[in-house]
Amino acid sequence: MPEQYKDVLPNGLTVLGERLEGVRSLALGFIVGAGSSYDPDDKSGLAHFTETMLLEGTTNRTSRQISDSLDSLGVSYGTSLDAETIGLSGVMVSSRLEPALEIFADILQNPSFPEDEMEQTRSSILQELRREEDEPMVKVRDLLRRVYYEGHPYSKRPTGEPDVISSLSSADLREYHASYFNPANTVCAAAGDLDWDLFRSLVEKFLGGWKPGTKAPEIGPPHPRPQLYVENQQTQQEHIAGAAPSVPFGHDDYYAAIIAAEILGGGMSSRLFVEVREKRGLVYSVGASYSPGRYQGSWRIYAGTTPERASQTYSVLMEELHKLDSEGVSEEEFRRFQALTRSHVLMAGESTSARLRSLLTSWWYEGRIKPLSYIRERIDAVTVDQVNKVVREWPLSSNLVLCALGPSTKESLVGENVSKV
Repeated sequence: MPEQYKDVLPNGLTVLGERLEGVRSLALGFIVGAGSSYDPDDKSGLAHFTETMLLEGTTNRTSRQISDSLDSLGVSYGTSLDAETIGLSGVMVSSRLEPALEIFADILQNPSFPEDEMEQTRSSILQELRREEDEPMVKVRDLLRRVYYEGHPYSKRPTGEPDVISSLSSADLREYHASYFNPANTVCAAAGDLDWDLFRSLVEKFLGGWKPGTKAPEIGPPHPRPQLYVENQQTQQEHIAGAAPSVPFGHDDYYAAIIAAEILGGGMSSRLFVEVREKRGLVYSVGASYSPGRYQGSWRIYAGTTPERASQTYSVLMEELHKLDSEGVSEEEFRRFQALTRSHVLMAGESTSARLRSLLTSWWYEGRIKPLSYIRERIDAVTVDQVNKVVREWPLSSNLVLCALGPSTKESLVGENVSKV
Protein backbone atom coordinates (compact mmCIF):
# COMPACT_ATOMS: atom_id res chain seq x y z
CA MET A 1 0.00 0.00 0.00
CA PRO A 2 1.22 3.54 -0.75
CA GLU A 3 2.43 5.55 2.21
CA GLN A 4 2.09 9.35 2.41
CA TYR A 5 4.25 11.73 4.41
CA LYS A 6 4.34 15.42 5.22
CA ASP A 7 6.64 17.70 7.20
CA VAL A 8 7.54 21.38 7.37
CA LEU A 9 11.14 22.50 7.82
CA PRO A 10 11.95 25.24 10.36
CA ASN A 11 12.38 27.73 7.50
CA GLY A 12 8.81 27.07 6.29
CA LEU A 13 9.44 24.67 3.39
CA THR A 14 6.65 22.08 3.09
CA VAL A 15 7.94 18.59 2.22
CA LEU A 16 5.64 15.84 0.93
CA GLY A 17 6.25 12.23 0.00
CA GLU A 18 4.50 9.11 -1.23
CA ARG A 19 6.06 5.67 -1.36
CA LEU A 20 4.76 3.44 -4.15
CA GLU A 21 5.33 -0.30 -4.11
CA GLY A 22 6.75 -2.11 -7.12
CA VAL A 23 8.56 0.81 -8.77
CA ARG A 24 12.26 1.68 -8.99
CA SER A 25 11.88 5.24 -10.24
CA LEU A 26 11.38 8.38 -8.21
CA ALA A 27 9.75 11.64 -9.27
CA LEU A 28 11.05 14.77 -7.55
CA GLY A 29 9.51 18.19 -7.86
CA PHE A 30 8.93 21.69 -6.54
CA ILE A 31 6.26 24.31 -7.11
CA VAL A 32 6.69 27.97 -6.20
CA GLY A 33 3.86 30.49 -5.92
CA ALA A 34 5.20 32.65 -8.73
CA GLY A 35 2.98 31.96 -11.77
CA SER A 36 1.93 34.30 -14.55
CA SER A 37 -0.82 35.88 -12.43
CA TYR A 38 1.90 37.55 -10.37
CA ASP A 39 3.39 39.33 -13.38
CA PRO A 40 3.38 43.09 -12.83
CA ASP A 41 0.80 44.71 -15.11
CA ASP A 42 3.53 46.33 -17.21
CA LYS A 43 5.72 43.18 -17.37
CA SER A 44 3.57 40.43 -18.85
CA GLY A 45 5.76 37.38 -19.38
CA LEU A 46 8.18 38.01 -16.52
CA ALA A 47 7.21 34.76 -14.77
CA HIS A 48 7.62 32.80 -18.01
CA PHE A 49 11.01 34.36 -18.71
CA THR A 50 12.11 33.59 -15.14
CA GLU A 51 10.88 29.98 -15.36
CA THR A 52 12.63 29.44 -18.70
CA MET A 53 15.90 30.87 -17.37
CA LEU A 54 16.05 28.72 -14.24
CA LEU A 55 18.00 26.01 -16.06
CA GLU A 56 20.39 28.47 -17.73
CA GLY A 57 22.92 28.74 -14.92
CA THR A 58 23.44 29.32 -11.21
CA THR A 59 26.16 31.01 -9.21
CA ASN A 60 27.76 27.55 -8.97
CA ARG A 61 27.05 26.00 -12.39
CA THR A 62 26.75 27.01 -16.03
CA SER A 63 23.79 25.87 -18.09
CA ARG A 64 25.99 23.23 -19.73
CA GLN A 65 27.13 21.91 -16.36
CA ILE A 66 23.50 21.66 -15.22
CA SER A 67 22.40 19.75 -18.31
CA ASP A 68 25.49 17.51 -18.41
CA SER A 69 25.17 16.63 -14.73
CA LEU A 70 21.45 15.83 -14.88
CA ASP A 71 21.87 13.87 -18.12
CA SER A 72 24.72 11.82 -16.63
CA LEU A 73 22.43 10.96 -13.71
CA GLY A 74 19.72 9.81 -16.12
CA VAL A 75 17.27 12.47 -14.93
CA SER A 76 14.39 13.46 -17.21
CA TYR A 77 13.72 17.03 -16.10
CA GLY A 78 12.04 20.31 -16.96
CA THR A 79 10.28 23.42 -15.75
CA SER A 80 6.64 24.44 -16.00
CA LEU A 81 4.40 27.47 -15.57
CA ASP A 82 0.73 28.03 -14.86
CA ALA A 83 -1.35 30.90 -13.55
CA GLU A 84 -0.26 30.44 -9.92
CA THR A 85 2.98 28.46 -9.91
CA ILE A 86 6.37 27.82 -11.44
CA GLY A 87 7.46 24.20 -11.31
CA LEU A 88 10.74 22.29 -11.46
CA SER A 89 10.65 18.49 -11.63
CA GLY A 90 12.48 15.37 -12.72
CA VAL A 91 12.17 11.59 -12.82
CA MET A 92 15.14 9.35 -12.00
CA VAL A 93 16.23 6.03 -10.59
CA SER A 94 15.82 6.40 -6.83
CA SER A 95 19.52 5.84 -6.17
CA ARG A 96 20.24 9.16 -7.94
CA LEU A 97 18.13 11.20 -5.53
CA GLU A 98 20.92 12.89 -3.56
CA PRO A 99 22.95 14.37 -6.44
CA ALA A 100 19.78 15.32 -8.36
CA LEU A 101 18.27 17.03 -5.33
CA GLU A 102 21.48 18.98 -4.74
CA ILE A 103 21.34 20.33 -8.30
CA PHE A 104 17.64 21.18 -8.07
CA ALA A 105 18.25 22.98 -4.77
CA ASP A 106 21.02 25.02 -6.40
CA ILE A 107 18.72 25.94 -9.31
CA LEU A 108 15.95 27.11 -6.97
CA GLN A 109 18.15 29.10 -4.60
CA ASN A 110 20.95 30.46 -6.78
CA PRO A 111 19.92 31.19 -10.38
CA SER A 112 22.31 33.68 -11.97
CA PHE A 113 20.25 34.71 -15.03
CA PRO A 114 23.41 35.25 -17.13
CA GLU A 115 23.23 37.91 -19.83
CA ASP A 116 24.46 35.70 -22.67
CA GLU A 117 21.79 33.08 -21.95
CA MET A 118 19.18 35.84 -21.58
CA GLU A 119 19.49 36.81 -25.24
CA GLN A 120 19.16 33.22 -26.49
CA THR A 121 16.14 32.66 -24.25
CA ARG A 122 14.60 35.96 -25.32
CA SER A 123 14.90 34.91 -28.96
CA SER A 124 13.29 31.53 -28.21
CA ILE A 125 10.34 33.11 -26.38
CA LEU A 126 9.75 35.61 -29.19
CA GLN A 127 9.69 32.71 -31.65
CA GLU A 128 7.21 30.95 -29.37
CA LEU A 129 4.98 34.03 -29.40
CA ARG A 130 5.12 34.23 -33.20
CA ARG A 131 4.13 30.57 -33.44
CA GLU A 132 1.15 31.23 -31.19
CA GLU A 133 0.00 33.99 -33.54
CA ASP A 134 0.03 31.48 -36.40
CA GLU A 135 -2.07 28.89 -34.55
CA PRO A 136 -5.77 29.84 -34.44
CA MET A 137 -6.60 27.12 -31.89
CA VAL A 138 -4.07 28.66 -29.51
CA LYS A 139 -5.30 32.17 -30.32
CA VAL A 140 -8.95 31.42 -29.59
CA ARG A 141 -8.06 29.92 -26.21
CA ASP A 142 -5.92 32.97 -25.49
CA LEU A 143 -8.87 35.14 -26.50
CA LEU A 144 -11.16 33.18 -24.17
CA ARG A 145 -8.73 33.58 -21.30
CA ARG A 146 -8.63 37.36 -21.77
CA VAL A 147 -12.41 37.73 -22.08
CA TYR A 148 -13.38 35.21 -19.38
CA TYR A 149 -10.92 36.58 -16.80
CA GLU A 150 -11.20 40.23 -17.82
CA GLY A 151 -9.87 42.44 -15.02
CA HIS A 152 -8.49 39.44 -13.08
CA PRO A 153 -4.83 38.39 -12.81
CA TYR A 154 -5.63 35.13 -14.62
CA SER A 155 -6.26 37.20 -17.76
CA LYS A 156 -2.54 37.81 -18.22
CA ARG A 157 -0.96 36.03 -21.17
CA PRO A 158 1.34 33.36 -19.65
CA THR A 159 3.94 33.54 -22.41
CA GLY A 160 4.00 37.34 -22.29
CA GLU A 161 3.81 40.16 -24.80
CA PRO A 162 6.53 40.65 -27.43
CA ASP A 163 7.38 44.23 -26.49
CA VAL A 164 7.75 43.27 -22.82
CA ILE A 165 9.86 40.19 -23.55
CA SER A 166 12.11 42.35 -25.73
CA SER A 167 12.73 44.79 -22.88
CA LEU A 168 13.11 42.55 -19.80
CA SER A 169 16.55 42.51 -18.16
CA SER A 170 18.35 40.06 -15.93
CA ALA A 171 17.79 42.56 -13.11
CA ASP A 172 14.01 42.16 -13.62
CA LEU A 173 14.35 38.38 -13.31
CA ARG A 174 16.53 38.61 -10.21
CA GLU A 175 14.00 40.93 -8.57
CA TYR A 176 11.12 38.58 -9.43
CA HIS A 177 13.05 35.60 -8.08
CA ALA A 178 13.90 37.44 -4.87
CA SER A 179 10.23 38.40 -4.40
CA TYR A 180 8.71 34.94 -4.72
CA PHE A 181 11.29 32.18 -4.43
CA ASN A 182 11.49 31.33 -0.73
CA PRO A 183 10.68 28.25 1.39
CA ALA A 184 7.35 29.52 2.73
CA ASN A 185 6.15 29.98 -0.86
CA THR A 186 7.41 26.58 -2.06
CA VAL A 187 6.31 22.94 -1.81
CA CYS A 188 8.79 20.09 -2.34
CA ALA A 189 7.61 16.54 -3.03
CA ALA A 190 8.76 13.10 -4.15
CA ALA A 191 6.80 10.03 -5.22
CA GLY A 192 7.89 6.50 -6.10
CA ASP A 193 10.65 4.31 -4.64
CA LEU A 194 10.95 6.64 -1.68
CA ASP A 195 12.89 6.31 1.56
CA TRP A 196 11.11 9.08 3.45
CA ASP A 197 13.65 9.49 6.25
CA LEU A 198 16.49 9.80 3.76
CA PHE A 199 14.54 12.21 1.56
CA ARG A 200 13.54 14.38 4.51
CA SER A 201 17.15 14.57 5.72
CA LEU A 202 18.47 15.42 2.24
CA VAL A 203 15.92 18.19 1.78
CA GLU A 204 17.01 19.69 5.08
CA LYS A 205 20.67 19.29 4.09
CA PHE A 206 20.30 21.13 0.78
CA LEU A 207 17.39 23.48 1.49
CA GLY A 208 17.33 23.89 5.25
CA GLY A 209 19.56 26.97 4.96
CA TRP A 210 17.28 28.67 2.42
CA LYS A 211 16.44 32.10 3.81
CA PRO A 212 12.88 32.24 5.19
CA GLY A 213 10.33 34.42 3.42
CA THR A 214 6.59 34.87 3.08
CA LYS A 215 3.93 33.13 1.02
CA ALA A 216 2.66 35.10 -1.97
CA PRO A 217 -0.77 36.64 -1.49
CA GLU A 218 -3.62 34.45 -2.66
CA ILE A 219 -5.37 35.47 -5.85
CA GLY A 220 -9.10 36.06 -5.36
CA PRO A 221 -11.90 34.50 -7.39
CA PRO A 222 -12.70 35.67 -10.91
CA HIS A 223 -16.11 37.09 -11.82
CA PRO A 224 -16.72 36.21 -15.46
CA ARG A 225 -19.56 37.93 -17.30
CA PRO A 226 -21.63 35.74 -19.68
CA GLN A 227 -21.23 36.95 -23.25
CA LEU A 228 -20.48 36.07 -26.85
CA TYR A 229 -17.29 37.69 -28.11
CA VAL A 230 -16.45 37.39 -31.80
CA GLU A 231 -13.07 38.35 -33.22
CA ASN A 232 -13.16 38.53 -36.99
CA GLN A 233 -10.16 37.03 -38.77
CA GLN A 234 -9.91 35.86 -42.37
CA THR A 235 -9.05 32.19 -41.89
CA GLN A 236 -10.23 28.97 -43.49
CA GLN A 237 -11.66 27.72 -40.20
CA GLU A 238 -13.89 28.97 -37.41
CA HIS A 239 -12.72 28.25 -33.87
CA ILE A 240 -15.21 28.39 -30.99
CA ALA A 241 -14.15 28.17 -27.34
CA GLY A 242 -16.23 28.68 -24.23
CA ALA A 243 -16.09 28.56 -20.45
CA ALA A 244 -18.53 28.82 -17.55
CA PRO A 245 -17.99 28.77 -13.77
CA SER A 246 -17.98 25.41 -12.00
CA VAL A 247 -16.96 23.93 -8.64
CA PRO A 248 -13.47 24.59 -7.20
CA PHE A 249 -10.81 22.20 -5.95
CA GLY A 250 -11.95 20.30 -2.87
CA HIS A 251 -15.69 20.83 -3.43
CA ASP A 252 -18.04 18.00 -2.48
CA ASP A 253 -19.12 17.82 -6.13
CA TYR A 254 -15.57 17.87 -7.57
CA TYR A 255 -15.71 14.29 -8.90
CA ALA A 256 -19.30 14.72 -10.06
CA ALA A 257 -18.10 17.68 -12.15
CA ILE A 258 -15.38 15.53 -13.74
CA ILE A 259 -17.97 12.92 -14.73
CA ALA A 260 -20.39 15.58 -16.02
CA ALA A 261 -17.70 17.01 -18.29
CA GLU A 262 -16.87 13.54 -19.60
CA ILE A 263 -20.53 12.98 -20.46
CA LEU A 264 -20.74 16.30 -22.28
CA GLY A 265 -17.57 16.12 -24.32
CA GLY A 266 -14.92 13.77 -22.98
CA GLY A 267 -14.62 11.24 -25.77
CA MET A 268 -16.07 9.60 -28.88
CA SER A 269 -19.26 8.50 -27.09
CA SER A 270 -19.83 11.89 -25.42
CA ARG A 271 -22.85 14.03 -26.27
CA LEU A 272 -20.97 16.71 -28.18
CA PHE A 273 -18.99 14.24 -30.27
CA VAL A 274 -22.07 12.20 -31.17
CA GLU A 275 -24.42 15.12 -31.85
CA VAL A 276 -22.08 17.66 -33.41
CA ARG A 277 -19.59 15.50 -35.26
CA GLU A 278 -20.88 11.96 -35.71
CA LYS A 279 -24.54 12.69 -36.55
CA ARG A 280 -24.17 16.03 -38.34
CA GLY A 281 -20.53 16.14 -39.47
CA LEU A 282 -20.23 19.81 -38.53
CA VAL A 283 -16.76 19.87 -36.97
CA TYR A 284 -13.34 18.36 -37.26
CA SER A 285 -12.83 18.67 -33.50
CA VAL A 286 -15.18 19.09 -30.54
CA GLY A 287 -14.94 18.43 -26.81
CA ALA A 288 -15.55 19.56 -23.28
CA SER A 289 -13.65 19.37 -20.01
CA TYR A 290 -13.66 20.51 -16.41
CA SER A 291 -10.81 22.67 -15.13
CA PRO A 292 -10.65 23.09 -11.33
CA GLY A 293 -9.38 26.21 -9.58
CA ARG A 294 -8.70 27.48 -6.07
CA TYR A 295 -11.94 29.45 -5.60
CA GLN A 296 -13.80 28.51 -8.73
CA GLY A 297 -13.38 25.93 -11.46
CA SER A 298 -14.71 26.14 -14.99
CA TRP A 299 -16.45 24.07 -17.62
CA ARG A 300 -14.63 24.29 -20.97
CA ILE A 301 -15.87 23.59 -24.49
CA TYR A 302 -14.20 23.81 -27.89
CA ALA A 303 -15.27 23.26 -31.50
CA GLY A 304 -13.36 23.70 -34.73
CA THR A 305 -15.40 23.97 -37.90
CA THR A 306 -15.62 25.66 -41.29
CA PRO A 307 -17.07 29.17 -41.75
CA GLU A 308 -20.00 27.69 -43.69
CA ARG A 309 -20.94 25.42 -40.79
CA ALA A 310 -20.15 27.82 -37.94
CA SER A 311 -23.73 29.01 -37.37
CA GLN A 312 -25.16 25.50 -37.24
CA THR A 313 -22.29 24.36 -35.01
CA TYR A 314 -23.03 27.21 -32.61
CA SER A 315 -26.74 26.32 -32.61
CA VAL A 316 -26.20 22.62 -31.88
CA LEU A 317 -23.61 23.40 -29.18
CA MET A 318 -26.07 25.65 -27.37
CA GLU A 319 -28.86 23.09 -27.74
CA GLU A 320 -26.70 20.45 -26.08
CA LEU A 321 -25.71 22.77 -23.25
CA HIS A 322 -29.35 23.72 -22.63
CA LYS A 323 -30.30 20.06 -22.70
CA LEU A 324 -27.68 19.13 -20.11
CA ASP A 325 -28.66 22.03 -17.84
CA SER A 326 -32.41 21.39 -18.03
CA GLU A 327 -32.68 17.60 -18.36
CA GLY A 328 -29.53 16.33 -16.69
CA VAL A 329 -28.21 12.84 -17.43
CA SER A 330 -29.73 9.37 -17.31
CA GLU A 331 -28.71 6.56 -14.97
CA GLU A 332 -27.35 4.49 -17.86
CA GLU A 333 -25.32 7.38 -19.24
CA PHE A 334 -23.99 8.17 -15.79
CA ARG A 335 -22.88 4.57 -15.09
CA ARG A 336 -21.09 4.32 -18.41
CA PHE A 337 -19.13 7.52 -17.93
CA GLN A 338 -18.46 6.89 -14.24
CA ALA A 339 -16.64 3.71 -15.26
CA LEU A 340 -14.82 5.58 -18.03
CA THR A 341 -13.79 8.36 -15.64
CA ARG A 342 -12.56 5.84 -13.09
CA SER A 343 -10.45 4.16 -15.74
CA HIS A 344 -9.02 7.42 -17.12
CA VAL A 345 -8.19 8.95 -13.75
CA LEU A 346 -6.68 5.83 -12.22
CA MET A 347 -4.60 4.81 -15.24
CA ALA A 348 -3.33 8.36 -15.71
CA GLY A 349 -2.46 8.58 -12.02
CA GLU A 350 -0.42 5.42 -11.61
CA SER A 351 3.00 6.71 -12.76
CA THR A 352 5.44 8.31 -10.36
CA SER A 353 5.31 11.60 -12.27
CA ALA A 354 1.50 11.61 -12.10
CA ARG A 355 1.56 10.94 -8.37
CA LEU A 356 4.06 13.77 -7.96
CA ARG A 357 1.71 16.16 -9.78
CA SER A 358 -1.17 14.99 -7.62
CA LEU A 359 0.82 15.51 -4.41
CA LEU A 360 1.86 19.03 -5.37
CA THR A 361 -1.49 20.12 -6.81
CA SER A 362 -3.72 18.75 -4.07
CA TRP A 363 -1.52 20.24 -1.37
CA TRP A 364 -1.19 23.60 -3.10
CA TYR A 365 -4.92 24.07 -3.70
CA GLU A 366 -6.52 21.96 -0.98
CA GLY A 367 -3.90 21.56 1.74
CA ARG A 368 -4.15 17.75 1.74
CA ILE A 369 -2.75 14.63 0.11
CA LYS A 370 -5.14 12.46 -1.93
CA PRO A 371 -3.88 8.90 -2.54
CA LEU A 372 -5.24 6.93 -5.47
CA SER A 373 -7.37 4.83 -3.11
CA TYR A 374 -9.13 8.00 -1.91
CA ILE A 375 -9.72 9.17 -5.50
CA ARG A 376 -11.15 5.76 -6.47
CA GLU A 377 -13.50 5.79 -3.48
CA ARG A 378 -14.73 9.29 -4.25
CA ILE A 379 -15.41 8.50 -7.91
CA ASP A 380 -17.28 5.32 -6.92
CA ALA A 381 -19.34 7.27 -4.38
CA VAL A 382 -20.70 9.74 -6.95
CA THR A 383 -24.38 9.26 -7.82
CA VAL A 384 -26.43 10.29 -10.83
CA ASP A 385 -28.32 12.70 -8.56
CA GLN A 386 -25.05 14.37 -7.63
CA VAL A 387 -24.10 14.83 -11.30
CA ASN A 388 -27.50 16.32 -12.05
CA LYS A 389 -27.17 18.57 -9.01
CA VAL A 390 -23.81 19.97 -10.12
CA VAL A 391 -24.99 20.77 -13.67
CA ARG A 392 -28.16 22.30 -12.28
CA GLU A 393 -26.34 24.48 -9.75
CA TRP A 394 -23.52 25.39 -12.15
CA PRO A 395 -25.36 25.67 -15.50
CA LEU A 396 -23.29 26.08 -18.64
CA SER A 397 -25.74 27.66 -21.06
CA SER A 398 -26.80 30.63 -18.93
CA ASN A 399 -23.32 31.43 -17.58
CA LEU A 400 -21.32 30.81 -20.74
CA VAL A 401 -18.54 33.05 -21.98
CA LEU A 402 -18.15 32.08 -25.63
CA CYS A 403 -15.45 33.31 -27.99
CA ALA A 404 -15.24 32.76 -31.73
CA LEU A 405 -12.27 33.41 -33.98
CA GLY A 406 -12.63 33.31 -37.75
CA PRO A 407 -14.47 34.90 -40.68
CA SER A 408 -17.89 34.86 -38.97
CA THR A 409 -19.50 37.96 -37.52
CA LYS A 410 -21.71 37.79 -34.45
CA GLU A 411 -24.75 38.22 -36.69
CA SER A 412 -23.78 35.41 -39.05
CA LEU A 413 -22.85 33.09 -36.17
CA VAL A 414 -25.98 33.59 -34.07
CA GLY A 415 -28.44 34.56 -36.78
CA GLU A 416 -31.87 35.81 -35.71
CA ASN A 417 -31.07 35.25 -32.03
CA VAL A 418 -28.26 37.85 -31.97
CA SER A 419 -30.36 40.27 -29.91
CA LYS A 420 -30.57 37.66 -27.13
CA VAL A 421 -26.79 37.29 -26.77
